[in-house]
Amino acid sequence: MDNVTHTLTAVLLGRAGVERLAPGGMGVLVLASNLPDADTVVALFGGGLGYLEYHRHLTHALVVAPVLGLLAALAFFRVGGWRLLPAWGVGTLGVWAHILLDLLNNYGVRIWLPFRADWVGWDLFMVVDPWVMAVLLLCVLAPLLARLVGSEIGGRAAAAPGRGWAMFGLLFLVLWAGGRWVLHERAVETLRTRMYEGQAPVRVAAWPTPWNPFVWQGYVSAEPFWGLYKVDLQREFDPERGAIYYKPEEAEAVNAARRTPEAQAFLRFAQYAVWRVLPLAEGVQVEATDVRFGMPEDGKFQLRIVLDEARRVVSARFVFGDPMKGMGVGR
Repeated sequence: MDNVTHTLTAVLLGRAGVERLAPGGMGVLVLASNLPDADTVVALFGGGLGYLEYHRHLTHALVVAPVLGLLAALAFFRVGGWRLLPAWGVGTLGVWAHILLDLLNNYGVRIWLPFRADWVGWDLFMVVDPWVMAVLLLCVLAPLLARLVGSEIGGRAAAAPGRGWAMFGLLFLVLWAGGRWVLHERAVETLRTRMYEGQAPVRVAAWPTPWNPFVWQGYVSAEPFWGLYKVDLQREFDPERGAIYYKPEEAEAVNAARRTPEAQAFLRFAQYAVWRVLPLAEGVQVEATDVRFGMPEDGKFQLRIVLDEARRVVSARFVFGDPMKGMGVGR
């Protein structure tokens, strides 16, 4: 998830009672809940592919969480009454909360490092979920507004319902995730039980869209093609309405592109790569797009490798693309 959502969740956890477990607990929680994303500094040195390779790496592993929790706790050692073990426990909880939120979205996390490098993700939320952010922000700000109104009308500031709002926000987060889980399973089952151009699906997946929890981005891999579909659970699903990408026949070009270090790095991240071979004046451009983040035409999370007529690599680059482009899917 985004760091605003991580911070808001930490504040609500603190107000719900966790901050009282250790002096300076709120500060430890907020720092710990953002500390795993310190790995984004690799983007400054490794470029886009370096970011894919090392973002959500060891800093997001379950066994490393206590180490980061300790660092967050030690940052507040000057707070009066500070004690190591309670502060360490609060810090570790904050890191685990960060990892759990990241597990909920469609980017994924490598929680089993350093033992296994598998990406794990539940595909329930977008990386930036506007509904989650809005509700959590309301729950954080509501007590402040209550204090302001109370002071204006002569009420007691101490009566501001900070803990109640915190419990409400955390309960919403749990119920929202549970509801999305049910809808996600329905979307996957809808895709799995259909035929596509006379072909049975080999693999299907569904990812959330920004605003409507009933609308999902559907992915189907069949023997000769990949398909992207809009799955609206409030309407009848039509497997004839989708964007079809036939698997390239130019195996030589795709294999040459796959052998590049750039492609190897990209494929360690991209779990749903759609390949295209586009002709150029001299040679071809091979594109691989991770369609969790947009259509191939949108150019988001896309690897582009130019080969000459002898299928030698001329250039290879990865682009994140415009995050606001192509928010819809299918036709």
